[in-house]
Amino acid sequence: MSIELLNNHKIHITKQSIHERFNTYALLFLKVVLEKILSQQFIDQDKTMGFPNVNRILIKDSTEFQIDESLSNAYPGSGGGGSKAAVRIQYEYDILNGKINDLSINAFNDQDSRNSIDTIDIVKQGDLIIRDLAYMNLSVLSKISDQKAFYLSRINSSTKIYELVKGAYCELDFVKLTEEMKIKKAAMLERQVYIGSREKLPTRLIIHLMPEDEVAKRLRRAKENNKKKGRGNLGKDFKARAGLNLFISNTKAEDIPIEKVWPMYTLRRQIELMFKIWKSLVNIDKIKKVKQKRLEIYLFAKLILIVLSWKIIWRVSSWVYILDNKALSFYKSYKTMMKRIDELRNIFIKDTEKITIFIIKFYEVSKDYHLLEKRKHKLRSVEVLLYCGAKPERRPMDKIIYVE
Repeated sequence: MSIELLNNHKIHITKQSIHERFNTYALLFLKVVLEKILSQQFIDQDKTMGFPNVNRILIKDSTEFQIDESLSNAYPGSGGGGSKAAVRIQYEYDILNGKINDLSINAFNDQDSRNSIDTIDIVKQGDLIIRDLAYMNLSVLSKISDQKAFYLSRINSSTKIYELVKGAYCELDFVKLTEEMKIKKAAMLERQVYIGSREKLPTRLIIHLMPEDEVAKRLRRAKENNKKKGRGNLGKDFKARAGLNLFISNTKAEDIPIEKVWPMYTLRRQIELMFKIWKSLVNIDKIKKVKQKRLEIYLFAKLILIVLSWKIIWRVSSWVYILDNKALSFYKSYKTMMKRIDELRNIFIKDTEKITIFIIKFYEVSKDYHLLEKRKHKLRSVEVLLYCGAKPERRPMDKIIYVE
């Protein structure tokens, strides 16, 4: 670092002086910078995609990685075979306009279920929340509904599901249900149900019959897991559930019809792709043994880099789709961006007026070399949005608003 500062910025400083600058003041500065960037995210108010009665589609998940166990007091890990210290980063963004809604650094043992409760106030009326099972307990689902927002989730295999029959709550018989679907050759069906032994939360239940080979894989994994944990044989109800994909939602059927529920849920995979980018390209998890302040400064600096790059790549992605009717690969885009990061850093530090030129040049490269490859029998995220009802507006280049 000392040599780089001398060669690139003509700054004479010893390594000890640099080490001392990883302190509370530097950490506070980077926190404020990240908060500033997140609060000033550019949003094109003339939406290119939209859904009836839905303002935002928020997808959320967390990623974690181990750090040196000397930091276990500040960042306790899982223990056992893993490190005694680990970091968990929560990430949520709106897949319609790219705006980041939540980005926070936590200890590993701050679980997703707890975070879901802690951040429930972020949810606004008209939001559609698509999250993993770990976030969607009955309390969270109820609060989302209370705030006049929507959820789409799978349902935990242990959650009780009831139907109202002649004024009485009767537990849903999945063995009978599966047999009926096979006899009628019904690939999917929908029921109005109530979930939770005590709560009886009303919700849509969307049921998909799984292929036999996939059911066999699920049952094999479940048997292996039971054997490891010393449990008994699988019950009939569990086996019946294993043959089904179960989704719950409080949306109306006219807003998200039954055949579009599963494709909509697959949008959640986009956030897993982002975590792959963070680790394989940005190297956010490559951390040596350092003191706590230096670790946190490193993480916040990486997140600033990720967010600044994301703002550019998302805008370019919109242009590539609107102008060229093509889908951008975020992975390919980030890979190129990381190779040009010194150029981008110099623009931010020395000549911010060149940022628009940088973005336009990045678009020119992206529309030819950063395109998402088509996979057989799989829809890309933009195709899922279109299939599920979004109607993008095509606009000429001079109508596009540049990033501010």
